[in-house]
Amino acid sequence: MQLLQVSNLTVKFGGLTAIDNLSLSVSEGEIRGLIGPNGAGKTTLFNAISGRYRATAGEIRFHDHVINNLKPHEIVSHGLARTFQHVTLFKSFSVLKNMMVGCHLHSGYSYWGTLLGTARSRQFEADNERRAREILDFVGLGGSADETTANLPHGLQRAMGIAIALAAEPQMLLLDEPCAGMNNSETLTMRHLIRRICDNGTSVMLIEHDMKVIMGICDQITVLNFGNKIAEATPDVILKDPLVHTAYLGNSADAA
Repeated sequence: MQLLQVSNLTVKFGGLTAIDNLSLSVSEGEIRGLIGPNGAGKTTLFNAISGRYRATAGEIRFHDHVINNLKPHEIVSHGLARTFQHVTLFKSFSVLKNMMVGCHLHSGYSYWGTLLGTARSRQFEADNERRAREILDFVGLGGSADETTANLPHGLQRAMGIAIALAAEPQMLLLDEPCAGMNNSETLTMRHLIRRICDNGTSVMLIEHDMKVIMGICDQITVLNFGNKIAEATPDVILKDPLVHTAYLGNSADAA
């Protein structure tokens, strides 16, 4: 079943066309890779899908709901969440407290109710902490719940950003360069986490420059260049596509 459908999408900034008449679809249970050289329009596409940018033309559907003109928080409420290249966390908070803030933001519970300390609010806080700990366990941070977030290694801070996005219980997660700046061990851990997220019922679309990651975990790959889709296929087909080699991977298959 198609989960995300982008039809004839165009995004312009003045005279610059960042996305040009782009169409793609992502199925439930799929990990979709999005690659291309710098300036190809990858992050612009994520920003359009997640409501940060308005489409100039075309249509974006999620679960057959048109989401073009919705605000970011409304799109999240439909079940589509995202992460960003740069993780924003409360560095002085503990890992658990950061996670509880994320769960609270997605809960819809009244801020004033929490302040009043009613029996209902105390139950909410207990449920909130339980949910936060479940997500931390899932992403491999359960043992670091009491650590100050600033003290986490880079890879675990990236996992923390994903954990907060998972608090929204999304049906699809957009990951913007989840392995950026990671060493080999951290990258391998992140690959396993992305696969677990998908196996747990959340479809994934990711931008990533590490070709080993893209080729190793993606079911399908979409390749952009200058805002145009130049290829879309399974990893083994993309690896052999001459247009992809010219635009992104270079002229040698060894580049991947």
